[in-house]
Amino acid sequence: MLIAWLLNVLALMFGAGLGARALIDPRWAARFVRLAPDEQGGGFAEFRATYGGVFLGLHAAALLLALRYLLSGGALIGVAAAGASAALAAGWAGSAFGRAVAIWRDGADTRFNRLSVVVEAGIALAIAAPWIAWLVS
Repeated sequence: MLIAWLLNVLALMFGAGLGARALIDPRWAARFVRLAPDEQGGGFAEFRATYGGVFLGLHAAALLLALRYLLSGGALIGVAAAGASAALAAGWAGSAFGRAVAIWRDGADTRFNRLSVVVEAGIALAIAAPWIAWLVS
C-alpha cells in the first residue's frame, strides 16, 4: 500500500508542478496545450487561472492531504486524502477519455494526442493507485 501512496504523491506533485509552471509562465502553458490567447488581453489570465491556479490548487490540496496521511496516519485524514485523489484521478481519466474520443470522432489522431492519452491515463492510474491497491487487496 505504501508504494501506491508514493505513486499517488509523485503524480500529484507532477500535477501541482504543471500548475505552478503555468501560473508563473502562461506563455509556456499556451504552448504546452497548443492554444493561443485571445486578442482582447485576457487570454494569459485564463492560462494562469485555469492551467495554473486550478491545477496547482487542486493537486496541492490533495498532495497535502496525502502527505499528512503518510506522515501522521489517521483514518479520517486517510479518507479525505483518498477522496481528493479519487476526484482528481477521475478528472485525469476523463481528460484521457475525451482525447480518445477526439481521436476517434474528430480525426485528431496525432502523435501528440496519442502520447497525451497515455500520459493522462497514466497520471490517472498513479493518482488512483491507493484505490486500486485497496480494491485488489
